[in-house]
Amino acid sequence: MRLEIELVDGGGTGPAPDLPPVRLPPRGSRGLDRFDWSVLGLFAAVSLFVLGADLWQVIVHGRVWTGTDGVYIVDQMQYLAWIKDASKHVLASNLFVLRDTPADYFNPAVVVSGGLTALGMAPWLSLLLWKPVAVVAFFFAVRAFARRLLTGLWPRRAALVLALFFGSFTNVYGSFSVLGDLFPGFLTWGYVFGVMALAAMVWSLVAHNDSRFNNRRLWLAGLLGGLASLLHPWNGELLVGIVVAAEFVMVLSGLYRRVDLKLTIATLGGTGIPLLYYAILGKSDVSWKLAQVASKHAFSFWTITIALVPLLVPAAVAYTRRPTTFLAAAARTWPVAAFAIFVLSGTSLGATPLHSFQGITIPLAVLAVEGFQIIGWERIQRPVLAGAVLVALFTIPATVEELHIAQGLAAPTPENANFIRSDERDALNYLARDKEPGSVITRSYLGAVVPGKTGRHTYIGDCLWSEPQCMGLTYNAQWLFGGAPSGNPTADAARSFILSSGARFLLADCETTTDIPKLLGPVIRSTHSFGCAAVYEVE
Repeated sequence: MRLEIELVDGGGTGPAPDLPPVRLPPRGSRGLDRFDWSVLGLFAAVSLFVLGADLWQVIVHGRVWTGTDGVYIVDQMQYLAWIKDASKHVLASNLFVLRDTPADYFNPAVVVSGGLTALGMAPWLSLLLWKPVAVVAFFFAVRAFARRLLTGLWPRRAALVLALFFGSFTNVYGSFSVLGDLFPGFLTWGYVFGVMALAAMVWSLVAHNDSRFNNRRLWLAGLLGGLASLLHPWNGELLVGIVVAAEFVMVLSGLYRRVDLKLTIATLGGTGIPLLYYAILGKSDVSWKLAQVASKHAFSFWTITIALVPLLVPAAVAYTRRPTTFLAAAARTWPVAAFAIFVLSGTSLGATPLHSFQGITIPLAVLAVEGFQIIGWERIQRPVLAGAVLVALFTIPATVEELHIAQGLAAPTPENANFIRSDERDALNYLARDKEPGSVITRSYLGAVVPGKTGRHTYIGDCLWSEPQCMGLTYNAQWLFGGAPSGNPTADAARSFILSSGARFLLADCETTTDIPKLLGPVIRSTHSFGCAAVYEVE
């Protein structure tokens, strides 16, 4: 039976002297109460906000939706492309270039969704089915983390709400705004693999802590860590850093036993093997190597710090208390490990630095509540009411702002393929049905949609996977279909470009201004018109 407070691991003498007496939890206390159900329902509602906004556009305004569930569609389109390709090959390749690429990417969620797509389910739906799994798994992971580290009903509740909904305004590229990556709800808008990986990472820490206590299921933490690494390798990297740092703290505290070595090796080994696979993938597959380079960007550490100050200040108080369990040490080392990976991401060894701080509200929320407990928050008048007001102050305004920003980003806008014309949809459907193999040249507007919808390679999609020289490819497509600053192409130049590309199809969207049949002439084998859109088969 799990004890509800931290014990001195391996001390053999009972609870730490600065902790309250051990109390066994009442029978049935692990079940969800009305408050838990309400928080889960609210978190689920936030996770469905963008999807609801998209469906509103479809139902009320008759928009043609491409199935994305996020505010930055290039990532969702990449997931759909992987799923479409996995439905044919199990492993996925890069469809955002015209050249053949190896089918060498394994992601368990992509494989399952690919299997559903092979059975006839639309890729967007087979991806969307992971949302409830991600939301529920993440909620229970955060709840378990807080319950093992905090005593008292309201402290646990406060930590749960803060971990799921905390947000604070900061300076984002010169604007007074919120930072989406620090807000778990933002991750549920199209990044379900990341949410599931984060849930698996937290459950791995909890399982490692429990195995340390009861010496059972030593394999479970490593299995969950491996799942986190496969789904989103940044979470695997973070987990390795947390486990190493936390166990080092245990060693310094004299709480690391010889029997714990086997568990540590199992957790690190299970988590690290998929990371080794990603390291090999990044060296052996040109597409992955180029994507890593393309995803490099700088981000201000002070922007993150300012956003987290309301949690960092009370959390700092918790660092005055010596951790007596692995999970308590993990909560304290998590922010340190996140910062180390953030720094590493800015070097040649990493990329996308903001990923390192995803989920940071989980340990900081717990530590902040613990800090308030240490300073004697319960001694003030009406501590529950005062705590509720404070929690509301740092959750409600930021959540409202996040929803407002998401609504604007997900709304129909020019050159955003979240919503397309019905004629463009018909052209894509034709390419999906046509049995003739071949890749597609189109502008990046529809190029992002082509792989996930048709399973075909595209000339240009986005500047992560359509590499190298993504901007040059974007310019070439714009030049061919009209609208390039240098003017319209000549017939000879256009024909030479098409014939040398190796593409079989041209997809003209509804903004095309070039007269493609006149420009290419005999190069075109057949024309299929769909209102303002058209598909041209070329030699």
